[in-house]
Amino acid sequence: MISLLALLALLPGCRGHRQSLHVLVVPTDRMEWLREAFRDQRDWEPLRQEFQRIHPNVDLQITLGSESDVKETLRKGQSRGLGPDLLLSRGAVAISLLEAGLVRAIPDTPSLRESLKLVGANDLKRVNGPRGLAGLPMFSEITLACFDRRRLRQAPTNVDDLLAMAASGKPIGLAVEPISLWWSAGALGANTALASAITGEATTIGDSNAKDRAAIEAWLVWLRQVSLQSQVDLASGPQDLTEGLESGRLAWIPCYSLALRRLERSMGANLGVAPLPKGAGGLPTPSSSIRVWSLGVDSSPRQRELALALAQLSLNPLVQRQLTLGTKMVIPANRFVPIPVASSGRLAAIEKAREQFNQTSSLLVTPYSSDRLQRVVPMIETLISQVMAGVLTPQQGTDALMRLRPHR
Repeated sequence: MISLLALLALLPGCRGHRQSLHVLVVPTDRMEWLREAFRDQRDWEPLRQEFQRIHPNVDLQITLGSESDVKETLRKGQSRGLGPDLLLSRGAVAISLLEAGLVRAIPDTPSLRESLKLVGANDLKRVNGPRGLAGLPMFSEITLACFDRRRLRQAPTNVDDLLAMAASGKPIGLAVEPISLWWSAGALGANTALASAITGEATTIGDSNAKDRAAIEAWLVWLRQVSLQSQVDLASGPQDLTEGLESGRLAWIPCYSLALRRLERSMGANLGVAPLPKGAGGLPTPSSSIRVWSLGVDSSPRQRELALALAQLSLNPLVQRQLTLGTKMVIPANRFVPIPVASSGRLAAIEKAREQFNQTSSLLVTPYSSDRLQRVVPMIETLISQVMAGVLTPQQGTDALMRLRPHR
């Protein structure tokens, strides 16, 4: 997502017959403060140049959307035959739009089948729903640990060290937002028990229920204990955490990889990046969002052809490698493009986080719609906030979270 507006808006034209292509870019809700990342064209220069060389007579019309009202935006546009030809959004959003008939499934053609071979099976699974493939993956972002090197020599590698660090006077930040806290569910051993509450995938009632209940309760007990520490700052979301690290108010935070450029600009060499800490329950469970291209429903055959051409071109190995090296913020969707960990400690941390996600978050590879997230994430956030504030006991919070899990 890094700088698509600048990339597409700056594509120069040529004399002759012009073809227009409308692209809608949809940032993540609650992370729209990262919009300045769209304005840096250097990250997308290889893709821009190659697309310009192949399609010199294409004019691209770019609009910036919002997840919270993207359905209404698409419905209004389509009512006038002005819907976008191509969208870039999170995978869960693409599935929701496909279910609502607001985008078209990626077609099964020989050319697309060859492109899909470049993408890892898990990435494809995340956007392959009952109505077909909702989008063609381009890259993904992931959560990491960010810290201030002036205050910490290195990041803590387990949650006990993290809390000991806070007790010693080094302030850390945590957000009550469930996606920002998801890493701790793995460290405390509750990720499997909580996954079905997020995805809506049914679980089996039986012997596992008691084990799942105990795991969730232990996680909530830990969160409650953490909230009582004076050096733990409970933030409202990722923006608050990022600003706290930038200002020097916080020494350590969980951070989104898309925020790394902003943090580097404000902190310079003082920015440290590392994998999130593990715990007694196992490895951390970093959250990961996959970004995909989806097809609009109002395109002419030629516009659809061009839209697919741009989406497929973005998987080019050279483009993917340059995007990874140029930004040091994203994970390439082309599985044959390795992350060059030797070139950057930041990229090494991103690669480690990807390994952790693949090991611990297999249940979240299930394709699920953003509609589900919009329903349950605010409910989960309220429950977590109430437990951490002492309004609910961990046992009461566990009961409520268990009720969110569908059962067979």
